[in-house]
Amino acid sequence: MIRSFFYASQTHKLIAEELASSIGLEAALSREDCHEAHLELSDAGLFFFHPDARASNKFHIDFHSGSSGWRLKRADHEKLIKKALGKSDKPLRILDCTAGLLQDTLLFLSLGHQVTAVEQSKLLFLLLQDALRRSRASHGSLLENLTLIQGNACMFIKEADNFDVVYFDPMYPTSKKTALGSGQLDYLAKVLEIEGFRNEPQEDFEVLRLMPVKKMIVKRPIKAKAFAEGINYKVPGKTTRFDVYI
Repeated sequence: MIRSFFYASQTHKLIAEELASSIGLEAALSREDCHEAHLELSDAGLFFFHPDARASNKFHIDFHSGSSGWRLKRADHEKLIKKALGKSDKPLRILDCTAGLLQDTLLFLSLGHQVTAVEQSKLLFLLLQDALRRSRASHGSLLENLTLIQGNACMFIKEADNFDVVYFDPMYPTSKKTALGSGQLDYLAKVLEIEGFRNEPQEDFEVLRLMPVKKMIVKRPIKAKAFAEGINYKVPGKTTRFDVYI
C-alpha cells in the first residue's frame, strides 16, 4: 500500500485528511522531492503517482475528457454493448463486478439502466469517488442511478439479489501492445500491484456465474479463450467481444 497522501494547499486539507484516513494514512502538504508512490489532492482533483509508471503524467480520472468523455458523448453509437444487453421494456438492474474506470458503467447509465458497480481497489475507489464528485454538476441526473461500492464482487454477491444482469470485465492479459499503448492500463496494473491484488479471472468467473440472474455478460479480447462452454451468443467487435450467458 502507499505511504503518502498529499494536498496542494490548505484549502484541500480537511478533505485530504478525511480521504487519507479512510485508507489508514495521514495527509501532509505537498512535497516536490517525493518520488515514491503517493496520492495528491489539488484543485483539479485527486491524482495517483507511481515512479515506475510509463506515463509521464500522474493518473487522474475525468469523465469529461479522454476516452471516458469521448465514449460517453457517443453512447448511442456503442452498438456492441447495446446488442449484448438486448432489448428491454424497462430499465435493467446491472451489477458491474469490475468497475475499473467506470467507462462501461457510464454507458449503461446513459442507456437508462440502474447500475451497482463494485471496485476492490481502495485507491481506485477513492479516485472514482473524486471523479464522480467533480461530475455531479454536469452529469448529476445520469449518476442518480449509480451505486459505487468498494469491495470484492465475489463476496458482495453473497448478500446481493434482485439484479437482472451481471457484467464482468476482467483485466486483459498483458501484452507488449496494450502495455505500451495505454498509460491508463499501465497505471491500473500498478494499482493492483501496489495493493497486492491477484488477477485470476477464471476463478472469479466461476463464482459470479452462480448468481441467479437473467443474463451474464463477459467482456473478452476478441481472440481470447472463453471462460466456459455454454455461451448463448457472442457479440464480436474488432478487438473485443462480449460472451453472453443466459
